[in-house]
Amino acid sequence: MVLEEIKEKKEYHGLNDNFVRRVMKPYELKYNIYEPKQRKRFVKEVRAKLRILYGAFLLPTNKKRYDILNKIKTWDDKENCEKVLKMHLSTRERFRHYDKIYSWLKTKTKIHTVFDIGCGFNIFSMPWLGNVHYYGLEINKDDVDFCNAFLNKFKLTGAIRYGDVFDFDKFMRVDVVFLFKVLEGFEALERGFTERLLKKLDCDYVLVSFATRSLGGGKIISEKRLKWFLELVDVVERKKFGDEVYFLCKKKGSTDSFGFKGFV
Repeated sequence: MVLEEIKEKKEYHGLNDNFVRRVMKPYELKYNIYEPKQRKRFVKEVRAKLRILYGAFLLPTNKKRYDILNKIKTWDDKENCEKVLKMHLSTRERFRHYDKIYSWLKTKTKIHTVFDIGCGFNIFSMPWLGNVHYYGLEINKDDVDFCNAFLNKFKLTGAIRYGDVFDFDKFMRVDVVFLFKVLEGFEALERGFTERLLKKLDCDYVLVSFATRSLGGGKIISEKRLKWFLELVDVVERKKFGDEVYFLCKKKGSTDSFGFKGFV
């Protein structure tokens, strides 16, 4: 099957099948996968898209992560957790700012439960966040297993689940949902998905972030592109830390009324 062929590449073999199929879909209209040359171009373009959506965040040092996990002595070992955070490009660009991000968040609400969608290695920011009930959703099975190994090692409450957010119609009740640099990727796969996702969330606050520079800290990206998002939400407060801008949005009204424009 062409799905298995795409996932033969090492960095993609742990990706959720439904996620890969979702990325494949528009290219299936463009190429005849039963014709060898077109099939080859199909696989190449799908892999290129996967790299933009997921693979670009991986770093060569990823294979050493279990060596570092074995060195972590306590769940709040900042020194070694920081080494893990540096192995994923998203958290590598954020790790210097976790203390400020979470300190700001704690001035707005008490945090007992967190649900992190597209969490990557963000579970290793717990030394700055605190020992909360941490739940996450991630599309890469290898990353899920690694993060759960950290939770299990220190008997921490919570779990990271393997799956594609597009496949879920209902989510657990939590204090805060994290959506760190994921919404633009979701929209690239399915326009309008953010609006539907926000409606489904059951929480007091949602903390959303967007990059302000291109991957790796290069070109500055204008916040004007976020007009579509700002039209959906009522922002409690906006903060910029490093190369990310954060929007804290608060639920108001009943469980079904999240404070998002169009739903209240």
